[in-house]
Amino acid sequence: MGTQVKLTRSGGFAGLSLVAAVDLDELPPATASAVRAALAQVDFDPPARRPAPMPGAADTYQYDLVVTGRRLRSLTAHEPLADPGLRALTEVLLPLATPE
Repeated sequence: MGTQVKLTRSGGFAGLSLVAAVDLDELPPATASAVRAALAQVDFDPPARRPAPMPGAADTYQYDLVVTGRRLRSLTAHEPLADPGLRALTEVLLPLATPE
């Protein structure tokens, strides 16, 4: 089993959650390459350094990312997404997501 990536987008106006859970070894090569490139750019700094949701922004999304493989890495981020790697990752993974 290769690197596992789970991206959950929750919140928003409807309050629905979408989950993309993939094993990079099982993705088509181009998709796996795009995910790896985006992951290489994601800033996994401690959440205390990440901005909290904007006040009054009840219809924004929260993103929870968990990556397992050689080591466990995770983060939670809120819109607007400041991290370019996380933005790129959402563009690749959200089309693969299903409602939770």
